[in-house]
Amino acid sequence: MPTYRENICCKEIHVILAKLAEPDPSHAVPCITHHPGFSTVCLNMWVLQTAYFNYRQQYGPYTAPINHRKYRYTAYRQLSRWCWGWLGRVLRVVLPSCAVNKLRLTFSDPSNTYTGFKYPTID
Repeated sequence: MPTYRENICCKEIHVILAKLAEPDPSHAVPCITHHPGFSTVCLNMWVLQTAYFNYRQQYGPYTAPINHRKYRYTAYRQLSRWCWGWLGRVLRVVLPSCAVNKLRLTFSDPSNTYTGFKYPTID
């Protein structure tokens, strides 16, 4: 990851540690990307399409012209919704680098231009 702040393991995030123990509390999943829910919630094309339609209904169309960017953006939103519930416009969290890398690999950008974590603007 390009910045120190974005270099975070899923095991360093309290909320995600709870998710890792969900399938079997006695044997936690080693990484959020190996959790059985991750592929369903964040990688399943039809789940992402439905989540995108929900996003579009609330906020209007996402401005990215290319589908893989829409899928990746929606997958990031799905991951944060799944783990943290609702965050909001000014309440943001850094996603674990393992999940970000998996989503970038799955929905790769041919131009290889990724934004990374951004703080919200202060109005």
